[in-house]
Amino acid sequence: MGTAELRKEVHSLIEKADKGFLKKVYAMSKEQEKAIVVGYEVDGTPITQEDLIKQAREASAQVKTGNYITQEDLEKEMENW
Repeated sequence: MGTAELRKEVHSLIEKADKGFLKKVYAMSKEQEKAIVVGYEVDGTPITQEDLIKQAREASAQVKTGNYITQEDLEKEMENW
């Protein structure tokens, strides 16, 4: 069954579905959104949309608390490597 036929069949099933089934389909759809791969770590581990948002929020929190290194400090530190 191709994508178009499958989509048509799923639409037909949804039209006939009860509330419980629709809630399950909705929940699965939301989980699928979170599992969208948006990139990869250096070792090849996938980064999901949810992971990326979490990492961005954590980084933002670190900056707000002053937990970062400036470009100048990094360059000074690199001189000692």
